[in-house]
Amino acid sequence: MKRRDFNKLLLAGMALPGISFMREGMAYAQTPNGGLTSLLAPEPPTLMLPLNQQQPTIVAGAKIFESLLDYDFDLSPRPQLAESWEISEDGLTYTFHLVRNAKWHDGVPFTAHDVVFSCSQMLIELHPRARVSFERCESIDAADDHTVVFKLKAPFAPFIYAFETVSAPIAPRHIYEGTDYKNNPANDHPIGTGLLRPPPFPPG
Repeated sequence: MKRRDFNKLLLAGMALPGISFMREGMAYAQTPNGGLTSLLAPEPPTLMLPLNQQQPTIVAGAKIFESLLDYDFDLSPRPQLAESWEISEDGLTYTFHLVRNAKWHDGVPFTAHDVVFSCSQMLIELHPRARVSFERCESIDAADDHTVVFKLKAPFAPFIYAFETVSAPIAPRHIYEGTDYKNNPANDHPIGTGLLRPPPFPPG
């Protein structure tokens, strides 16, 4: 057997367990009313997405939490918790105007202060991917209850892609500020903003 063929066989053998795990670890079934039931294995260790970014947690947690933006199949930003945004000509200032009808699952209104807390404190400490993005900021401020301003230390064009749910899940400030994030009792019953509002864009 030629070395090239042996290497191909070796790589194929290494890939098979991963493929098998993916098939056994996740199963979907459509329900009669059009919903989708998902079986995740292993069981997610937590549904608190800001704390844990393992795949089972991502699949379930991304339905509980949201971020400022979503992205279409062409990676064009579209609204989620932010309904509109502007980027300054010098590429240093990103201003997000937030939706006004979002509430946390406990009924408390979602505001810009939740975004500031999440991006400048909680995620910096807990989320490796978010830390890389938000450590680029000179400041993260709430101009008012529905406007957040990110000012970068230097222009960074990919910054607009930092705001999808897995990369920057927004957490409720009134639940987590001043607490031990990893041992907060709310981790057992995550409080997000997901699934409370119709999407601001056509499905599909």
